[in-house]
Amino acid sequence: MDDILFRHTATATPNEKSEKFLQRLADSDSDKAFVKQAKQFDADLQALLKIDLPDDLSDKILLEQSFVLENERRTSGRWHIAIAASIAFIIGISLPLLNNFNPSPLDIGEVAMQHVKAEYYFTAQSNERADLKMVNAKLARYGAKAHDELGDVTYVNYCNFKGTPALHMVMQGEKGQITVFVVPGDANFIETEKFNNQHLKGITEKMGNSNVVIVGERDESLQTIQQAMQNNIQWEI
Repeated sequence: MDDILFRHTATATPNEKSEKFLQRLADSDSDKAFVKQAKQFDADLQALLKIDLPDDLSDKILLEQSFVLENERRTSGRWHIAIAASIAFIIGISLPLLNNFNPSPLDIGEVAMQHVKAEYYFTAQSNERADLKMVNAKLARYGAKAHDELGDVTYVNYCNFKGTPALHMVMQGEKGQITVFVVPGDANFIETEKFNNQHLKGITEKMGNSNVVIVGERDESLQTIQQAMQNNIQWEI
């Protein structure tokens, strides 16, 4: 076995057991050293590629798939609404009539769950490692200030909460991500204390001049986050 073939074999399969390969090892200390390095590299690579999968991985995949299907249905519905709106315009619906139309208030829990599903893929992959300073910079807009860490905050920013500017904060819970919305109290929503659907559940509580909406998966405990928001934040500054 020549040098080129030996080194190629040692790099690709350092545990090769062929007679010619073993004979090279028996005849050369430098070849033994080379194979030893190749085996170590192979072991290190295998260790890096070994990833422990979470026990609830299948549940997370099913949850994401259900969100995909629901988003696709909602997108299809938007096209139908757009077509209907165009037809209505063509047949002469007047602008004053549209301006005088006052829609019924939306349920704050339903809006929150829809928002969580729409942003799920983005927030699930985000980890800003937001510290107390970052959180307070956003809370200040709502007249609030946290005096202690609220937990593992992976995302914090403003969002459009069905036309209302709100604070969107994502925290790590025991089972998955927990989303907290801080919504101005004068926004036109039906305030629902508790709510849920097939995948998510949530609670709403008045804190200061805002409605704090906390949303998580069905098997998630939300009380720890609720208490942190109550005890660690001064809501009127």
